[in-house]
Amino acid sequence: MQQRNNKIAERNIAKRESEILSILNHTNKYVLYDPVLKTASFTYVDLTKDKSIVFVYVDTYKRECIDKLVEKLNQSRGVFRRELSQNMTTWKVPQIVFRKDTSIDRMLKIEEIIKKDK
Repeated sequence: MQQRNNKIAERNIAKRESEILSILNHTNKYVLYDPVLKTASFTYVDLTKDKSIVFVYVDTYKRECIDKLVEKLNQSRGVFRRELSQNMTTWKVPQIVFRKDTSIDRMLKIEEIIKKDK
């Protein structure tokens, strides 16, 4: 019974994460007017188990200015939170924390190591 409840909770969190990612991408594309913020691409989100904080991982095609972009997104997270509150059916909207997505950097390092071994 406990295992079944855990699976249901995980499914609910995954569903909520998908909903949050969709709303954030929509907000970035249609609500914001800042050309710097429009270069952001939200790759995935990680919602805590208590659903109070959502970590949003960001990437951009302008890799050299990703740190500045993440900082600017964190400064304007109120806009994103307002959009979440207007478009989600939940009692409490989670706090948003934007982070740099490092998965592509790790992939490139692995490719480089593989090429060196050949």
